Amino acid sequence: GKPTPLLDVGANVEVRPERFVQFAYMGATFMEAVGGVARPRVGLLSIGEEAKKGTPDVVEANERLAAGTLNFAGNVEGNDITNGAADVIVTDGFTGNVALKLMEGVSSVLLGAVKDAAMSSTRSKLGGLLLKPALGNLREELDPEGPGGAYLLGLRRLGVVPHGRFTKFGFSQAILLAARGVSGDV
Repeated sequence: GKPTPLLDVGANVEVRPERFVQFAYMGATFMEAVGGVARPRVGLLSIGEEAKKGTPDVVEANERLAAGTLNFAGNVEGNDITNGAADVIVTDGFTGNVALKLMEGVSSVLLGAVKDAAMSSTRSKLGGLLLKPALGNLREELDPEGPGGAYLLGLRRLGVVPHGRFTKFGFSQAILLAARGVSGDV
């Protein structure tokens, strides 16, 4: 029901522990200023919730974040990206991009399966007509073009990164996202 920034999703494929910490502070500041979340919970994406799980860089980043001033929620797992376990999730660009593309792929397959099921018989077509408004809203919510891309944080100026497969609708949304970023002083 609310966006959860994932830092990073592809700009920095490999990151050192200090970069994870920088991403955490940038994401928390962004959610406070733009998302209106007071003291956002920051999670570190790893292969388990335990502080010692993950690569050596993730383990060291966990130690640094736990000792810092952020509202650090600890390690989170892949299923936590969408379940509200944290207001901001930090990872490296390689893992974040794989997670993002996986979510896009699952959403696309799921929507296709729902459409196929709704079109499979006369009875399901009638049911599909009844569900169409609700499913249309779900489709819009899951459509990666709807948000218009993502802010690229940490630059001297505003940067918006749209998906490489966007249509003109997605690019128009990216322009609107950039305009909101300018008016919100992102």
